[in-house]
Amino acid sequence: MRKVWLWATAVAWSVFLGGAVARPVLPVAAQTFTGAICVSTFADLNANGVPEPDEPPLAGVNVNLSTGGVIIATHVSEANETAYCFENLLRGRYTVTFTDAPTYRMTTPHTGTFTLDEGQRLTLDPFGAYPIALSDVRAELLARQAAYASSSAALSTSARLLLATGGAALVMLSMIGLGIVILFAWRGNRPFVRS
Repeated sequence: MRKVWLWATAVAWSVFLGGAVARPVLPVAAQTFTGAICVSTFADLNANGVPEPDEPPLAGVNVNLSTGGVIIATHVSEANETAYCFENLLRGRYTVTFTDAPTYRMTTPHTGTFTLDEGQRLTLDPFGAYPIALSDVRAELLARQAAYASSSAALSTSARLLLATGGAALVMLSMIGLGIVILFAWRGNRPFVRS
């Protein structure tokens, strides 16, 4: 009877304090081994999407590791770097994304989502891209600026025409208002007579 009374008292206090009925806490198994996801890059010189023995690693590629839509790690590939591993990862689903850049054109998939098990080391297929020479990047940027300048010039002319039209309408309305004020001032205090 005493055990029942103690249990009922514990339940009452739990409900009174806004909590749920006390349940035994089961031990949670801690993850003992972490995993890794390893990435690599290659300069796809022939742009076929397949790593060849004579195609070196591609430097300057930004890769993001995210889980649940949140980036948790990032890395920029370096020259002669054969692979980079995101270490000490807990089991779960991870997304790897290689970001685009003006210095290369992607020739392989740039993103993927993977499930990592406890203690697992995933080595992903290499990311490949065709490198663009810096002079070609400059020429491309200049071409984009020229295209933007010609389209913004047309927009600028349209904007000036719209501003002139709006200004003319504002002057016209001001003149009408001024005319009404002058008319009432000229009439003075004479009463309005109907015929």
